[in-house]
Amino acid sequence: HQLEGVWLYRGIGEVNTELLRSLLTCEDHHARAAAVQQLRYWHSHVSDAVALLHNAVNDPSSIVRMEAAIAASYIGSREAFTALLDVFNHPRGGHLEYAVTCALGSRTLRPYWESDPTSPVAKLLREASRRQDFQEPTAGAGDAQFDSQPNLKLVRISTVSERMQYTVTQFSAAVGQPVKLVFTNPDATDHNLLIVQPGALEEVGVAANEMARDPKNANSDFVPREKEHLILQASPMIGPTRKSQIAVLRFNAPTEPGIYPYVCTFPGHWIIMNGEMVVGESPEQIEALLAARQPKVVREWKLSDFADVDLSSPDLSEETVMRGMAAFQKARCSQCHVVAGVGLNMGPDLTDIAKRFRGEKLLRQVLEPSAEVNEKFRTYQFVMLDGRVIAGVVKEEQPGEFHMLTNLLAPDAITRLKRGEVDQKVASRVSAMPEGMSNVLTKAEILSLLSYLEAGGYKLHGGHGEHGAGDPGN
Repeated sequence: HQLEGVWLYRGIGEVNTELLRSLLTCEDHHARAAAVQQLRYWHSHVSDAVALLHNAVNDPSSIVRMEAAIAASYIGSREAFTALLDVFNHPRGGHLEYAVTCALGSRTLRPYWESDPTSPVAKLLREASRRQDFQEPTAGAGDAQFDSQPNLKLVRISTVSERMQYTVTQFSAAVGQPVKLVFTNPDATDHNLLIVQPGALEEVGVAANEMARDPKNANSDFVPREKEHLILQASPMIGPTRKSQIAVLRFNAPTEPGIYPYVCTFPGHWIIMNGEMVVGESPEQIEALLAARQPKVVREWKLSDFADVDLSSPDLSEETVMRGMAAFQKARCSQCHVVAGVGLNMGPDLTDIAKRFRGEKLLRQVLEPSAEVNEKFRTYQFVMLDGRVIAGVVKEEQPGEFHMLTNLLAPDAITRLKRGEVDQKVASRVSAMPEGMSNVLTKAEILSLLSYLEAGGYKLHGGHGEHGAGDPGN
């Protein structure tokens, strides 16, 4: 009844500030939101209107904070503008984000920050604009009908920044259950998400890596056509260099129980960036499927695990170096690195790695790739004034611009960024090579891998040319 009273007073052009104050402290957040809405019209009659607005800006309810943002633009004073800035101390999104953006861009509040170079508002609004890229596209009639199914399984998967990992690495679904998978990518690197048949992870991943050998595929989605029979669902490649940073997959879970891998097939990513959709007829069957799996990881190796090994005198015999080459392939190092012409040249060439690292230092690079990042391959994220985010390796710096390699698969494609259009330049603190790659190897295989790297590769015989760096004993 109090709320109806406010509307009645407004309808007859009267003001009741005591009633307004009562509603502003009401336990029901809907009532508080309605009272803040009324503050738009009664603020000139309330001596402490800005203080009341400030309370509303910090209200635990996002609906109340949304109404406060709109009310601030009606009040229009510098004090109201200052009070509104507190909204950035709370979660935002959806209608609230839109209301804050509109309020700060209004003719009443915009003058307080537009010409002030020290104001953080411009940067905050650009960040808000970038977050719009993660809004789910409006569903058409067919998609809306799919989403309305009562037994719909909603799965939200994003990416861990600079870790080449999904935020969700396992989810379950009942056989035949409708699934809506919302995939977002805020990372500085493009990613996709493919769901494949049980046991097909490596086959699809290797096929996608082979696509990298053809420069025409540099900007493709890296979905290998010849493996379509193994791929159940596939998102496009999304991220800072693509058209979108969100993709939605809608499908019915397979009718056959099993563990269905999902994976990013950007070349080299599939080894570490993957997860599992476990499909079963019951929770008990899902648990049984997981329990029956063979472990993939030998051990999470640490430097201390090799304290008993003399790393200063590696075994450079042909047999050991050959085993090291096999370990190099098994750990999928060849998907990003070249040793004496073997592998993909997406990261540093490791042929002469022994000139920089030997023994324990080389082992640390294998186990802890972020211990020392090669500056030539350090990734930078450039946040532009227009809201774009561009990530890549800085090939060259000029007085007025940066020359960027945004795609290592297309080394001749240079992106030029004018310094005056760059808002922020952020250096990645971690290596593009994720930790844990060597965890699929045994201790003996890791030692053989070190021998292979210190030898500069394995020298093939029989007229096939030399793929090593000369005599392993040198």
